[in-house]
Amino acid sequence: MLDSIRPLVAFAACVFIAASQQTDEVHVSAHVYTPPQLRLTAQAQLVQLEVVVRDAHGQPVNGLKKSDFEILDEGKPRDIAAFSMQTHGPAPAPGLAGAPPSTTVSMMAPPRVNPPPPLRSTLLFFDDLHAGSGELQRTQAAAKRFVKDGLGPGARAAVYAASAGLALDFTSDADELTAAIDKLRTHQRMSENGLQSCPRITPYQAYLIVNNLDNTALNAALAEANQCSNATVGAPVASPIPKGPSKGGGMIPASPKAIMVRAQAEATWNQAREISIAAFDAINDAMALLAKAPGSRVLLMVSTGFLSGMLDAQRDAAIDRAIHAGIVINALDAKGVWSEGAGRQFGQDAQTYKGFPIQTFIFEATSVGSRNDAMNEVMAEFAAGTGGLLFHNSNDLAGGFAQLAAVPETTYLLAFRPDGEAAAGKYHKLKVRLIAGSHDYVQTRPGYFSPPKPPAEAAAAPRKLDQEASASDTLTEIPVQLSGRLGKTEKGEPTLSFLIHVDLAKLQFTPRDGRQTQKLEFIGTLTDAQGILVSAKEGAMEMAWKPENLARMQASGVNAAITLSAPPGPYRVRVVVQDAEGKMAALNQVVEIPK
Repeated sequence: MLDSIRPLVAFAACVFIAASQQTDEVHVSAHVYTPPQLRLTAQAQLVQLEVVVRDAHGQPVNGLKKSDFEILDEGKPRDIAAFSMQTHGPAPAPGLAGAPPSTTVSMMAPPRVNPPPPLRSTLLFFDDLHAGSGELQRTQAAAKRFVKDGLGPGARAAVYAASAGLALDFTSDADELTAAIDKLRTHQRMSENGLQSCPRITPYQAYLIVNNLDNTALNAALAEANQCSNATVGAPVASPIPKGPSKGGGMIPASPKAIMVRAQAEATWNQAREISIAAFDAINDAMALLAKAPGSRVLLMVSTGFLSGMLDAQRDAAIDRAIHAGIVINALDAKGVWSEGAGRQFGQDAQTYKGFPIQTFIFEATSVGSRNDAMNEVMAEFAAGTGGLLFHNSNDLAGGFAQLAAVPETTYLLAFRPDGEAAAGKYHKLKVRLIAGSHDYVQTRPGYFSPPKPPAEAAAAPRKLDQEASASDTLTEIPVQLSGRLGKTEKGEPTLSFLIHVDLAKLQFTPRDGRQTQKLEFIGTLTDAQGILVSAKEGAMEMAWKPENLARMQASGVNAAITLSAPPGPYRVRVVVQDAEGKMAALNQVVEIPK
């Protein structure tokens, strides 16, 4: 088989060169192959949950069964319609024994006893829209230490900035990752001091005022506004709160000063809200990139947090995208250990005016904890909703990166059918618990929005080509031969090029416009010892041969070349070919990519 490689390579080059010159007899196209997403539902609409159960030491618990779980939807139990357990074992120690490097590879080489480490794709998402320069610099230092010491075998990482998008695509090169992290700069769009210094209304205080969540926030701003202008606020006129009850009571002052303060609060909250929406958009864009990455997928969100109250729909939609893409979101609080003394924080000059009104002092002294909780809420719910972890209240940021880079070793997929009579678009709170009443901690998404209506029709059935690409049987309806060769990318990473030779003499051609036409579709995949798809490509060859050339091509056959990249280790190669009549060929081989 190895002796046939060189002539096959030469002929394949001729075919693809002709295609690149836009010959009218053959056209070749190729792109990365993405398998159809596996759905837990075929005909009925289901709500899917990814659940992680952790013990008292934070370690994932495995071996649980469907009967161990209970799902409560708005407090009502739901039947579990689908259940599965996924296990990701810990990576073995690096240093697989391997054969010396060579330029060719036997497609029949036996697999090694030790499997390669599981492939892991980690996207380092830096929220530079909210982090200040000091906070960003501390996380940069910790991230650089992580990629140098903790990335580990089988792992690749990418760098993404919320303000600018992808800074570096997935790679295992620690030097490239370090350089990309070094280039990050803060693009903080709003100070924590708000829009003006006196009265100072912080984004969190504005959020409370505008949404009528706490009257003490409004009273503090009114007292400060009065002192700023050295004016006396007249006796407040009581009026009902227009948007619902608040923690401070049911009445608010309606005066020119109150109108001015509310206007400033609304402007502050509107800007903070827009920045939060921009952060959600960036997270969704980052997940779209991560969803295409092979292996287990982790989005490591590095952020000081941001206000997500009243943005439940955006948060829930992002969690839903993560679950359907198989993404775990881990979050690292860039603030570290957060402590504040009584009085004005955020670097505000307290001498701008003389002293604090007592209402302002009380509000700022008592709202520190609730403000930090509100900022961290989005990170906590992203982590809990996707089976991830939140690392916070610690200055060991390097340790946080190391802890959050690994996906849970065991996750459970549960699904249930929502109430068909539920109001369209209503948000439902969810709770998943263990029936045995164990003290183990259960992590899952906090809720979902009921669908507006059932889908009009079932999703299109997968192509036969896709079904065979994920199967393991052998098909011989089309005469196909397979051979391969090792190579390296410009960066020195190993590649496997395999050549698919198709005997055209056995295919049926269709006359059209004086030509003989046929179309071949190819899928080539590499899967590791755990059955995880590492790399795959899809291609097509459309032929319209002139009569005088068809006999020559039937005598020699045609070839397609597919090149895939993968870390060293044993793999299974699967190639599927389908012609225009639906006839198929499927071949399996094992191959060892040496170090």
